[in-house]
Amino acid sequence: MVFVGNSKTDAQIVKKANKYNRKELRRTIEELPPSAKLVLKVLEYSGYLTQKEIAEESYLPPRTVRYALNRLKDERFLQERFYFKDARQSQYGLKHLSDRHETNEMPVQDSVNVSFTGAFAEKYELPVN
Repeated sequence: MVFVGNSKTDAQIVKKANKYNRKELRRTIEELPPSAKLVLKVLEYSGYLTQKEIAEESYLPPRTVRYALNRLKDERFLQERFYFKDARQSQYGLKHLSDRHETNEMPVQDSVNVSFTGAFAEKYELPVN
């Protein structure tokens, strides 16, 4: 980060802003229901999962998982992406904290390139690991 002017004062302002954001984040998490907190932890440890996988990992009923995911979406904690194995499902993962206050638009995934070859034809190019 580049500071202009008195760098000590600017650094103190940034430090206060980060402290405020952490307090706001903590307050938001504290206000979530227990099911949403559990789903948040499951996604933190396991990465991207489908609703079914979250239900299996957390031992929560599917309806409770849907409710928790909706609450986490409302608070902008989740990132949803296409699940290539089953187009009827989505995968859910946690957003980076810096992305949380931005718009609800889905960020472009670096790992997946989608190119359209016709009106209804789609070609998915997956990266080779």
